[in-house]
Amino acid sequence: MRKVVVLCFMVFSFFVSALSYANTSRTQYIKIDAPALENNLLETPTEQFIYVALPPSYFTSEKRYPVVYYLHGFQGVPLEARVLSGTKLDKYSAENDIQEMIIVGINGANQFGGSFFVNSPVTGNWEDFVTTDVLSYIDSTFRTLDSAHHRGIVGFSMGGFAAVNIAFRHPDKFKHVFSLSPGLFDQNGLQSAVTQWREQGWLPVFDAYGAAFAPNPHSNTGTMWYEWDSTDPTVVEKWESGYGDIDEKVAAYLKQEEKLTSIYVEYGSEDEFKWIPDGSRYLVKTLKEKGIEVSEHDHGSGHVITFRQAEHIIDFFGKAF
Repeated sequence: MRKVVVLCFMVFSFFVSALSYANTSRTQYIKIDAPALENNLLETPTEQFIYVALPPSYFTSEKRYPVVYYLHGFQGVPLEARVLSGTKLDKYSAENDIQEMIIVGINGANQFGGSFFVNSPVTGNWEDFVTTDVLSYIDSTFRTLDSAHHRGIVGFSMGGFAAVNIAFRHPDKFKHVFSLSPGLFDQNGLQSAVTQWREQGWLPVFDAYGAAFAPNPHSNTGTMWYEWDSTDPTVVEKWESGYGDIDEKVAAYLKQEEKLTSIYVEYGSEDEFKWIPDGSRYLVKTLKEKGIEVSEHDHGSGHVITFRQAEHIIDFFGKAF
Protein backbone atom coordinates (compact mmCIF):
# COMPACT_ATOMS: atom_id res chain seq x y z
CA MET A 1 0.00 0.00 0.00
CA ARG A 2 2.84 2.42 0.87
CA LYS A 3 4.45 1.83 -2.55
CA VAL A 4 1.15 2.61 -4.24
CA VAL A 5 0.74 5.84 -2.27
CA VAL A 6 4.32 6.91 -3.06
CA LEU A 7 3.84 6.11 -6.74
CA CYS A 8 0.58 8.06 -6.86
CA PHE A 9 2.29 11.02 -5.21
CA MET A 10 5.14 10.90 -7.76
CA VAL A 11 2.69 10.78 -10.66
CA PHE A 12 0.66 13.64 -9.18
CA SER A 13 3.84 15.72 -8.62
CA PHE A 14 4.90 15.10 -12.21
CA PHE A 15 1.44 16.14 -13.42
CA VAL A 16 1.58 19.37 -11.41
CA SER A 17 5.06 20.13 -12.76
CA ALA A 18 3.86 19.44 -16.29
CA LEU A 19 0.87 21.71 -15.77
CA SER A 20 3.08 24.57 -14.58
CA TYR A 21 5.59 24.01 -17.37
CA ALA A 22 2.88 23.93 -20.03
CA ASN A 23 1.35 27.25 -19.00
CA THR A 24 3.32 29.03 -16.31
CA SER A 25 1.81 32.41 -17.13
CA ARG A 26 -1.86 31.68 -16.59
CA THR A 27 -2.16 28.54 -14.44
CA GLN A 28 -0.43 28.20 -11.10
CA TYR A 29 -0.42 25.52 -8.44
CA ILE A 30 0.69 27.24 -5.27
CA LYS A 31 1.39 26.21 -1.69
CA ILE A 32 0.21 28.91 0.71
CA ASP A 33 0.32 29.41 4.47
CA ALA A 34 -2.77 28.17 6.30
CA PRO A 35 -2.52 29.49 9.87
CA ALA A 36 -6.25 28.83 10.36
CA LEU A 37 -5.44 25.11 10.43
CA GLU A 38 -3.10 25.33 13.41
CA ASN A 39 -3.75 23.32 16.58
CA ASN A 40 -6.03 20.65 15.14
CA LEU A 41 -5.90 17.10 16.48
CA LEU A 42 -5.14 15.53 13.11
CA GLU A 43 -2.00 17.66 12.81
CA THR A 44 -3.16 18.82 9.39
CA PRO A 45 -0.35 20.72 7.62
CA THR A 46 -0.47 24.50 7.92
CA GLU A 47 0.52 24.84 4.28
CA GLN A 48 -2.05 23.96 1.65
CA PHE A 49 -2.26 23.96 -2.14
CA ILE A 50 -4.49 26.15 -4.26
CA TYR A 51 -4.94 26.24 -8.03
CA VAL A 52 -5.16 29.61 -9.78
CA ALA A 53 -6.27 30.18 -13.37
CA LEU A 54 -5.82 33.74 -14.61
CA PRO A 55 -7.95 35.19 -17.43
CA PRO A 56 -6.59 35.61 -20.99
CA SER A 57 -6.00 39.36 -20.69
CA TYR A 58 -4.33 39.26 -17.27
CA PHE A 59 -0.77 39.82 -18.51
CA THR A 60 -1.68 42.24 -21.29
CA SER A 61 -3.69 44.69 -19.22
CA GLU A 62 -3.72 46.39 -15.85
CA LYS A 63 -7.35 45.53 -15.13
CA ARG A 64 -8.60 44.06 -11.89
CA TYR A 65 -10.83 41.00 -12.00
CA PRO A 66 -13.62 39.36 -10.02
CA VAL A 67 -12.77 36.01 -8.45
CA VAL A 68 -14.61 32.70 -8.36
CA TYR A 69 -13.55 30.32 -5.59
CA TYR A 70 -14.10 26.61 -6.32
CA LEU A 71 -14.56 23.92 -3.63
CA HIS A 72 -14.01 20.33 -4.77
CA GLY A 73 -15.86 17.14 -3.94
CA PHE A 74 -15.02 14.39 -1.43
CA GLN A 75 -11.62 12.81 -2.19
CA GLY A 76 -11.07 15.55 -4.76
CA VAL A 77 -8.21 18.02 -5.22
CA PRO A 78 -7.92 21.75 -6.03
CA LEU A 79 -7.15 20.90 -9.66
CA GLU A 80 -10.81 19.91 -10.01
CA ALA A 81 -11.30 23.65 -10.62
CA ARG A 82 -9.67 23.22 -14.04
CA VAL A 83 -13.15 22.38 -15.31
CA LEU A 84 -13.83 26.14 -15.15
CA SER A 85 -10.74 27.16 -17.10
CA GLY A 86 -8.95 26.31 -20.32
CA THR A 87 -9.00 27.20 -24.01
CA LYS A 88 -12.48 25.84 -24.67
CA LEU A 89 -14.09 27.93 -21.93
CA ASP A 90 -11.99 30.96 -22.88
CA LYS A 91 -13.46 30.72 -26.38
CA TYR A 92 -16.97 30.21 -25.01
CA SER A 93 -16.63 33.25 -22.75
CA ALA A 94 -15.28 35.44 -25.55
CA GLU A 95 -18.02 34.38 -27.98
CA ASN A 96 -20.70 35.12 -25.38
CA ASP A 97 -19.13 38.35 -24.12
CA ILE A 98 -18.79 36.97 -20.58
CA GLN A 99 -16.71 39.00 -18.17
CA GLU A 100 -13.26 37.57 -17.50
CA MET A 101 -12.59 36.27 -14.00
CA ILE A 102 -9.91 34.63 -11.90
CA ILE A 103 -10.63 31.02 -10.90
CA VAL A 104 -9.24 29.67 -7.62
CA GLY A 105 -9.45 26.00 -6.63
CA ILE A 106 -9.07 25.44 -2.88
CA ASN A 107 -7.93 22.26 -1.17
CA GLY A 108 -10.37 20.74 1.30
CA ALA A 109 -8.95 17.22 1.49
CA ASN A 110 -7.41 15.78 4.64
CA GLN A 111 -6.34 12.37 5.95
CA PHE A 112 -9.94 11.13 5.68
CA GLY A 113 -10.56 12.39 2.16
CA GLY A 114 -12.54 15.50 2.99
CA SER A 115 -12.84 18.27 5.57
CA PHE A 116 -16.21 19.50 4.25
CA PHE A 117 -14.62 22.96 4.50
CA VAL A 118 -16.00 23.43 8.04
CA ASN A 119 -14.39 24.32 11.35
CA SER A 120 -13.75 21.40 13.69
CA PRO A 121 -11.40 21.00 16.68
CA VAL A 122 -10.49 17.60 15.26
CA THR A 123 -9.85 18.35 11.58
CA GLY A 124 -9.02 22.06 11.80
CA ASN A 125 -10.69 25.33 10.88
CA TRP A 126 -11.17 24.79 7.16
CA GLU A 127 -13.94 27.39 6.88
CA ASP A 128 -11.53 29.97 8.28
CA PHE A 129 -8.86 28.76 5.86
CA VAL A 130 -11.19 29.60 2.96
CA THR A 131 -12.61 32.86 4.25
CA THR A 132 -9.41 34.27 5.76
CA ASP A 133 -6.20 32.64 4.56
CA VAL A 134 -7.12 32.05 0.92
CA LEU A 135 -8.97 35.34 0.39
CA SER A 136 -6.12 37.29 1.97
CA TYR A 137 -3.51 35.56 -0.20
CA ILE A 138 -5.43 35.99 -3.46
CA ASP A 139 -6.27 39.66 -2.87
CA SER A 140 -2.69 40.49 -1.88
CA THR A 141 -1.07 38.53 -4.72
CA PHE A 142 -3.24 39.09 -7.79
CA ARG A 143 -5.09 42.03 -9.32
CA THR A 144 -8.52 41.35 -7.89
CA LEU A 145 -11.65 43.39 -7.36
CA ASP A 146 -11.45 42.79 -3.64
CA SER A 147 -15.03 43.37 -2.55
CA ALA A 148 -17.72 40.83 -1.73
CA HIS A 149 -19.73 41.99 -4.75
CA HIS A 150 -16.94 40.74 -6.99
CA ARG A 151 -16.45 37.38 -5.27
CA GLY A 152 -18.33 34.19 -6.01
CA ILE A 153 -18.13 30.76 -4.46
CA VAL A 154 -19.01 27.49 -6.19
CA GLY A 155 -18.66 23.85 -5.27
CA PHE A 156 -19.49 20.34 -6.39
CA SER A 157 -20.88 17.60 -4.10
CA MET A 158 -19.07 18.03 -0.76
CA GLY A 159 -17.96 21.38 -2.12
CA GLY A 160 -21.51 22.17 -3.19
CA PHE A 161 -22.60 21.87 0.43
CA ALA A 162 -19.63 23.95 1.53
CA ALA A 163 -20.32 26.70 -1.00
CA VAL A 164 -23.84 27.14 0.39
CA ASN A 165 -22.71 26.81 4.00
CA ILE A 166 -19.91 29.36 3.66
CA ALA A 167 -21.96 31.79 1.57
CA PHE A 168 -24.84 31.71 4.07
CA ARG A 169 -22.42 32.32 6.94
CA HIS A 170 -20.29 34.95 5.16
CA PRO A 171 -22.42 37.09 2.86
CA ASP A 172 -20.08 39.93 3.78
CA LYS A 173 -17.30 38.14 1.88
CA PHE A 174 -19.17 36.41 -0.97
CA LYS A 175 -22.25 37.79 -2.69
CA HIS A 176 -22.82 35.04 -5.25
CA VAL A 177 -23.06 31.26 -4.77
CA PHE A 178 -23.48 28.40 -7.23
CA SER A 179 -24.05 24.97 -5.68
CA LEU A 180 -23.75 21.91 -7.94
CA SER A 181 -25.06 18.53 -6.75
CA PRO A 182 -24.60 19.60 -3.13
CA GLY A 183 -24.44 17.28 -0.16
CA LEU A 184 -27.72 18.26 1.48
CA PHE A 185 -30.36 16.36 3.44
CA ASP A 186 -34.11 16.81 3.45
CA GLN A 187 -36.01 15.34 6.41
CA ASN A 188 -35.11 11.78 5.35
CA GLY A 189 -31.71 12.43 3.83
CA LEU A 190 -29.46 11.44 6.72
CA GLN A 191 -30.73 7.88 7.00
CA SER A 192 -30.76 7.50 3.21
CA ALA A 193 -27.17 8.67 2.94
CA VAL A 194 -25.91 6.48 5.79
CA THR A 195 -27.60 3.43 4.29
CA GLN A 196 -26.13 4.12 0.85
CA TRP A 197 -22.65 4.85 2.15
CA ARG A 198 -22.67 1.49 3.92
CA GLU A 199 -24.15 -0.50 1.03
CA GLN A 200 -21.75 0.99 -1.52
CA GLY A 201 -18.64 0.81 0.64
CA TRP A 202 -18.14 4.54 1.16
CA LEU A 203 -16.62 3.80 4.56
CA PRO A 204 -14.10 6.70 4.62
CA VAL A 205 -17.05 9.09 4.62
CA PHE A 206 -18.09 7.95 8.10
CA ASP A 207 -14.80 8.99 9.69
CA ALA A 208 -14.57 12.19 7.66
CA TYR A 209 -18.16 13.22 8.32
CA GLY A 210 -18.01 12.39 12.03
CA ALA A 211 -14.73 14.22 12.55
CA ALA A 212 -16.06 17.31 10.77
CA PHE A 213 -19.60 17.55 12.14
CA ALA A 214 -19.65 15.47 15.33
CA PRO A 215 -16.25 16.07 16.92
CA ASN A 216 -15.63 14.69 20.38
CA PRO A 217 -11.98 15.58 21.05
CA HIS A 218 -12.06 14.40 24.67
CA SER A 219 -13.49 10.97 23.88
CA ASN A 220 -11.89 7.91 25.47
CA THR A 221 -13.45 5.45 22.99
CA GLY A 222 -10.57 5.43 20.51
CA THR A 223 -12.04 7.96 18.10
CA MET A 224 -12.25 11.71 18.43
CA TRP A 225 -15.81 11.98 17.16
CA TYR A 226 -19.27 10.57 17.75
CA GLU A 227 -19.55 7.53 15.51
CA TRP A 228 -22.87 6.96 13.78
CA ASP A 229 -25.51 5.41 16.06
CA SER A 230 -29.11 5.75 14.95
CA THR A 231 -30.34 4.83 18.44
CA ASP A 232 -28.55 7.76 20.14
CA PRO A 233 -30.49 11.04 19.76
CA THR A 234 -27.39 13.08 20.60
CA VAL A 235 -25.41 11.44 17.80
CA VAL A 236 -28.27 11.75 15.31
CA GLU A 237 -28.62 15.46 16.13
CA LYS A 238 -24.91 16.09 15.58
CA TRP A 239 -24.84 14.17 12.29
CA GLU A 240 -27.99 15.92 11.10
CA SER A 241 -26.30 19.27 11.75
CA GLY A 242 -23.89 18.68 8.87
CA TYR A 243 -25.70 18.18 5.57
CA GLY A 244 -29.09 18.59 7.25
CA ASP A 245 -30.87 21.20 9.38
CA ILE A 246 -31.61 23.25 6.27
CA ASP A 247 -34.42 25.20 7.95
CA GLU A 248 -32.07 26.22 10.76
CA LYS A 249 -29.31 27.18 8.33
CA VAL A 250 -31.67 29.37 6.31
CA ALA A 251 -33.04 30.97 9.48
CA ALA A 252 -29.49 31.76 10.65
CA TYR A 253 -28.69 33.25 7.25
CA LEU A 254 -31.74 35.52 7.44
CA LYS A 255 -30.39 36.94 10.70
CA GLN A 256 -27.23 38.08 8.94
CA GLU A 257 -27.01 41.82 8.46
CA GLU A 258 -25.86 41.43 4.86
CA LYS A 259 -27.50 39.21 2.25
CA LEU A 260 -26.41 37.35 -0.85
CA THR A 261 -27.09 38.91 -4.23
CA SER A 262 -27.55 35.72 -6.26
CA ILE A 263 -28.04 32.02 -5.49
CA TYR A 264 -28.08 29.14 -8.00
CA VAL A 265 -28.67 25.45 -7.24
CA GLU A 266 -28.12 22.81 -9.91
CA TYR A 267 -28.47 19.04 -9.60
CA GLY A 268 -29.30 15.96 -11.64
CA SER A 269 -32.52 14.04 -11.13
CA GLU A 270 -30.64 10.86 -12.11
CA ASP A 271 -27.99 11.35 -9.42
CA GLU A 272 -27.00 7.98 -7.98
CA PHE A 273 -27.11 9.62 -4.56
CA LYS A 274 -30.86 10.12 -4.56
CA TRP A 275 -30.78 12.16 -1.37
CA ILE A 276 -28.78 14.88 -3.18
CA PRO A 277 -31.51 16.05 -5.61
CA ASP A 278 -34.02 15.60 -2.79
CA GLY A 279 -31.94 17.81 -0.50
CA SER A 280 -31.33 20.34 -3.27
CA ARG A 281 -35.04 20.69 -3.95
CA TYR A 282 -35.70 21.04 -0.23
CA LEU A 283 -33.17 23.88 0.03
CA VAL A 284 -34.75 25.68 -2.94
CA LYS A 285 -38.24 25.18 -1.51
CA THR A 286 -37.16 26.50 1.90
CA LEU A 287 -35.51 29.57 0.40
CA LYS A 288 -38.51 30.40 -1.75
CA GLU A 289 -40.89 30.01 1.19
CA LYS A 290 -38.82 32.62 3.01
CA GLY A 291 -39.03 34.99 0.07
CA ILE A 292 -35.40 34.48 -0.97
CA GLU A 293 -34.78 34.55 -4.71
CA VAL A 294 -32.98 31.45 -5.97
CA SER A 295 -32.41 29.94 -9.42
CA GLU A 296 -32.78 26.18 -9.85
CA HIS A 297 -31.83 23.79 -12.65
CA ASP A 298 -32.17 20.02 -13.03
CA HIS A 299 -29.70 18.94 -15.70
CA GLY A 300 -31.33 15.51 -15.74
CA SER A 301 -28.10 13.55 -15.45
CA GLY A 302 -26.12 11.93 -12.65
CA HIS A 303 -23.50 13.03 -10.13
CA VAL A 304 -21.28 14.79 -12.64
CA ILE A 305 -19.62 18.06 -13.50
CA THR A 306 -19.16 18.36 -17.26
CA PHE A 307 -18.41 21.13 -19.73
CA ARG A 308 -22.13 21.87 -19.87
CA GLN A 309 -22.25 22.49 -16.11
CA ALA A 310 -19.08 24.59 -16.42
CA GLU A 311 -20.86 26.77 -19.00
CA HIS A 312 -23.75 27.25 -16.56
CA ILE A 313 -21.32 28.27 -13.82
CA ILE A 314 -19.42 30.73 -16.00
CA ASP A 315 -22.70 32.18 -17.35
CA PHE A 316 -24.03 32.62 -13.82
CA PHE A 317 -21.00 34.44 -12.46
CA GLY A 318 -20.54 36.46 -15.64
CA LYS A 319 -24.02 37.90 -15.17
CA ALA A 320 -23.70 38.15 -11.38
CA PHE A 321 -20.56 40.27 -11.53
